[in-house]
Amino acid sequence: MNAPEVPLHSYASPTRRRNYVTAMHQLAATRTTDTPARVYFSAPPSFRERPNWDRRLTEIRDALPHGVELLHYETALAAALSYDTAWQELAPTLDGLIVTGTRAKPGKTRIIQLGPTGRAELITMVAAGKPVLLHTIEHGLIPVVDCRPKRHGVEPHTRLRLTIPKDWQPLEPTLQAALDALQQPSAPRARAEVEIMAGRP
Repeated sequence: MNAPEVPLHSYASPTRRRNYVTAMHQLAATRTTDTPARVYFSAPPSFRERPNWDRRLTEIRDALPHGVELLHYETALAAALSYDTAWQELAPTLDGLIVTGTRAKPGKTRIIQLGPTGRAELITMVAAGKPVLLHTIEHGLIPVVDCRPKRHGVEPHTRLRLTIPKDWQPLEPTLQAALDALQQPSAPRARAEVEIMAGRP
């Protein structure tokens, strides 16, 4: 008889998840009531030309705490003469990052590939200790800490594949902690929509 399959909610160890939640709570404790969080949405250039681009931005805004300022390439970097210089100036002002990419394999919605630029932005924000979330249409926001990373290629063209755990749920403590780190202390904590997404009362 085969042993029952153990649910897979995260590729991170329990200790790493606890440390991540603690770090996010520490960030939340430093937030002030009059400073909205700034989050940058990193997406491949082709995504910005798709018909569902505006809808996707709306979905992300709705999933983030009230008042978060959502930036993307057109609103934060397009006018700069040098992307590298503009990103170096922008990154320290950000409170979080959302990344997305292409499906690494047709039909595989849980394996997302980031290009070299998205990977570099992710590395910058992870190193700064800021919340970094992966967004997909099918699964919403997922903390990168819960995903399995795998590098492909060589520098400077290295790509990053992120695999979403098959049993990951929106009520995982890592996501709640990441969202709390972006929440203004004075804003109400709306959990109803997240609970409905998770199918829980």
